[in-house]
Amino acid sequence: MPRQPSKIPPEIARFRQPGMQIKCIRGKYYLQRVTSRWDKGAKKVRKVVLEHVGMVTPEGVVPKKTRRVAAGAVPYSKEFGATWAAMELTPDVRRMLAKHFPEDAEWLYALAVLRCVRQCSNRYVEHAYETSFLSEAMPGLHLSSQNLSNLMTALGCRRRQMVAFMREFVPGRDWFVLVDGSSVVCSSEHIRDAQRGYNSHGCHDPQLNLIYAVAVKDGKRVPVFYKRYPGSVRDVSAFANLRAEAGLQDVVAICDKGFARKSDQEEMERAGTKYLIPLRRTSAECPREPLEKAGFDGFDGRFLYNGRIIWYAKAPRPAGARHRVFLYVDEELRHAEQRMVRGADVGRETEAQLRKIKKEQKRAGSICLKTSMETDDAETVYKTYKVREEVEQLFDTYKAELDFNTTGMHNDQTLEASLFVNHLALLIAYRVYERLRDNDRLREYAAVKMLDNYLRDVRVSNVGDGWRIEPIPKAARKAIEALGLTPPASLPDTIPMA
Repeated sequence: MPRQPSKIPPEIARFRQPGMQIKCIRGKYYLQRVTSRWDKGAKKVRKVVLEHVGMVTPEGVVPKKTRRVAAGAVPYSKEFGATWAAMELTPDVRRMLAKHFPEDAEWLYALAVLRCVRQCSNRYVEHAYETSFLSEAMPGLHLSSQNLSNLMTALGCRRRQMVAFMREFVPGRDWFVLVDGSSVVCSSEHIRDAQRGYNSHGCHDPQLNLIYAVAVKDGKRVPVFYKRYPGSVRDVSAFANLRAEAGLQDVVAICDKGFARKSDQEEMERAGTKYLIPLRRTSAECPREPLEKAGFDGFDGRFLYNGRIIWYAKAPRPAGARHRVFLYVDEELRHAEQRMVRGADVGRETEAQLRKIKKEQKRAGSICLKTSMETDDAETVYKTYKVREEVEQLFDTYKAELDFNTTGMHNDQTLEASLFVNHLALLIAYRVYERLRDNDRLREYAAVKMLDNYLRDVRVSNVGDGWRIEPIPKAARKAIEALGLTPPASLPDTIPMA
């Protein structure tokens, strides 16, 4: 078949160059740099435009008028406060990274700080790094999207080093560790653990089970270890496996009501995992005798928790049983629930409705806990269960504030690397959270949003005579005081990793 004559006029076609094409767009001609790539789906070669060079006229090529930034140009003003505060609170994280990832410690730590402060995806990490003082404290990091993809793929094959790093933060026997899980939605077909499961929100999408261990002592909560499992694996069957990999000693699995099945409890007892499970108020294991007596005559005693009076009763331990059951009543919660039970149909209820309301009135404000913990102290058991609220705070921080409720990774290696970087970012966020709680400032600030909303306003500038901290806004100064930090008088040139 004879070749069709070119539609490009000769006076325009004479400016065509090797590796380029001339294309007519709305009556004008443009010179474009092109290449060819193999399309696996269509099984043929396709032409790909790499760059628009300029417009072609009979007189010559008119270069495009895009203004380019000079190669040596650098921002004269950079973000300082948020990244500085994160680094001030986590020197041990930097040291442990340098110990277990000597060649990757700097970019790993920088990525974790940026992900905690900015919650940005890998596509925007390079820009966040270049506009932050991190680029001065840790210079020369190549954090482009393509380079990060290669680094993350290599990192994802090093789970053994990740485990060694996390074990540095696992406490000794004078602490105990709470274990809980949550689901992370993942729709990639190339990740084998993304399987259809069920979570507390009724979601059946492909998901991962992310199990976390949180160390607890003297009011402190520290996320120390994580592991992912297929979405179809139940949390209860993963507890023993997590315990062995993390080298945990004193472990308490704080479960929700979904683990009240006897088979689940027996499985944890065989594995040596202590558990603490809230029973449903209608459960046959929940003692009712103390609730039937007038006032609190059926209870063994009371204690204070967060300024509220908690009554408790110990159920007799069944013969041969490894667990105990405790019944609690919160006075304030009881009054609130009893007001809600009354309803709007007072005086017009049927006999069946009255019987139901009487039962609900008696059970109002109560909670029944079943545990295999080696303690007979009802107050210890109750306060241990209340730590679950702190564990829920961990997952709220993980999913809501740090925006890690889904994963956009496309293979197992990058997924594992991304979860590890998320874990590092969570360590940083929890250091901020702990400092705010120790200073009684949690009512005023949220841990992660504090870094983003307040401390990012603290900037440094350099007009040729060195970096200096710019005047700090009043809101940012109060936020720094809430963390118990003091801005440095001078800025270091670099921040060593060890």
